[in-house]
Amino acid sequence: MLQRDLQSLYEQGCFGLEKDTRSKPYGWSINAQWRSSNSRVMSTEVAEHYLLLEQLLPQSVPSDVKQSVHIKAEQALKRVNGHVPDWLSTLPKPSLKVNIDTQLVAQIEHAIKHKRAVSAELYRVLYDEAHWLKFTELSFYNLVEQGGVLMVQFMVGQLHDKCYQMPVYRIRNVQVLQKTRREPSTEQLKSLRSAINKGMTQSAIELIVKVPSHSAVNQGFIELGYLTDKQHIDDKNVLLTYQTIDTEQLTDELFKCAHWLEVIKPEKLRQRIISKLKAATTNYL
Repeated sequence: MLQRDLQSLYEQGCFGLEKDTRSKPYGWSINAQWRSSNSRVMSTEVAEHYLLLEQLLPQSVPSDVKQSVHIKAEQALKRVNGHVPDWLSTLPKPSLKVNIDTQLVAQIEHAIKHKRAVSAELYRVLYDEAHWLKFTELSFYNLVEQGGVLMVQFMVGQLHDKCYQMPVYRIRNVQVLQKTRREPSTEQLKSLRSAINKGMTQSAIELIVKVPSHSAVNQGFIELGYLTDKQHIDDKNVLLTYQTIDTEQLTDELFKCAHWLEVIKPEKLRQRIISKLKAATTNYL
């Protein structure tokens, strides 16, 4: 009976079992690679699950969770002798759904579903200054994903006829009102689609910046995009990673902070800031 059980476990690839068929009953051992691992005993099936989990893990999860899963995936890779199954290695990664503030998204979806107007604060830049502005009445009517960034489409108040689109991470303090929302006309929707298509050259980017720990950016008072990772470099500096849209407005915001904020990636945006700094320097020579 023991031989049958060992044979079954061997066929399933469990526990690093190796079979010696030179004698009967068969000799059994655990391979050296498996014995040298400090990980918990892991079957081939469990190993494949860890490898799959690492591949599907959203970028928005905390860095310590990423590291924990990565360690398990490394152990899993040893378990399968470095061979990743074809079905796993070719599996497409899902697009990133930016803004995982599920409560905020649920409020927006509720307002859209029940055709309710809302009040909310929007992050706007006015005269080179960033502010959270209170809007007493907004009409959300659609949620879309553009370049991995979750966007909401809306109208303002009762008199303004233009439709807008804005990343959800630039919206906060949504309150659903007991008031029916405005519905955009066909012409208004057509105008918005035209504006969106015109702005499609503004690509989604992963922005990495180095800032002081006490800075307004690190404290969350200045929004550069959706924060996906934060790493403390030392006692004074933090490395922040955002998912955001590459716009001229973003470049201007980063340039204003250039005396204490450093753009690490993307390199194209970093060089844009450097060019602006060099141009500014020539005015004071």
